[in-house]
Amino acid sequence: MKKLFMLLAVCCTLFLVFGCSDTPRITDPGSDTTSLGPLVQRPEFVDTRPSATIESFMMKPTESNFVAFKPPKPPPDTGGSSDPNPNPAHKYAYIVGISDYEGTANDLQYCDDDAQEMRTYYQSQGFTIRMDLDRNATAANMQAGFEWLVAQAVPGDEIAFAYSGHGAKYNPYGSCLISTDLYYITNAFVMQYINGANCTKKNITIDACQAGSFLSAGANGEVIATASNTTYSYDAPTLQNGAWTYYWLYGVNSAGKIYAEDAASYAETGMKAWASANHVKVSPAHTDLYTGKLDM
Repeated sequence: MKKLFMLLAVCCTLFLVFGCSDTPRITDPGSDTTSLGPLVQRPEFVDTRPSATIESFMMKPTESNFVAFKPPKPPPDTGGSSDPNPNPAHKYAYIVGISDYEGTANDLQYCDDDAQEMRTYYQSQGFTIRMDLDRNATAANMQAGFEWLVAQAVPGDEIAFAYSGHGAKYNPYGSCLISTDLYYITNAFVMQYINGANCTKKNITIDACQAGSFLSAGANGEVIATASNTTYSYDAPTLQNGAWTYYWLYGVNSAGKIYAEDAASYAETGMKAWASANHVKVSPAHTDLYTGKLDM
């Protein structure tokens, strides 16, 4: 019996050490040869509000603010090696980065830095930029940003949406982005705008936890890339970036990845290699619904 109690005590200790926690887990890269330094698990979004209050802070697609759009099932990507529309007449990007949330319990570190660097990249590619950072990234302003993308795009144009901040899954709505004023921006709400924009070349990047529902919410002409499917995203304090965003930006700026699919794959490979070396579970993924390669 004494041995049994000792075994139970050991098991409890292991659970407390390795179980899920609101405390960010710091993992040193050890034998990993990248320059990322130690990565920090991005904290989970903490919401202690009653369910009825949370429901009132849920941004869902409604016909009152947008005609509901149900995308057809897209055909498989042809796997072409070139972009059929490499030089659109106009390019527009809406970028959101939130490190400063209402209150202090949900503040993050480097999401606004991610957004600033994404803006620099997209500007270098000829995009017209609209951006909301930190306390400007309210639910109302984010909706206005999506409406701006829809209003700008015409056939033949290109649009992009980039987000870094909190992500969370909330049943029955699936993956949500969290605005600075603590609204849940559901994947269906976001994608009704992206899918409905009147152009056929669209790139979506999301550096947030539990963002997998976005991967199955797209329509033809889109590449959707997320830092996580069902697990956490990570930050790289040494580089002052989200880790996935760092790999994605390194891919396009330094590793010659001119296509959205290749940039996403590069970020996924980097994250998985680091995770394997450090026994951490990550789930970066992307969906390719663009015919050929999407030249950004």
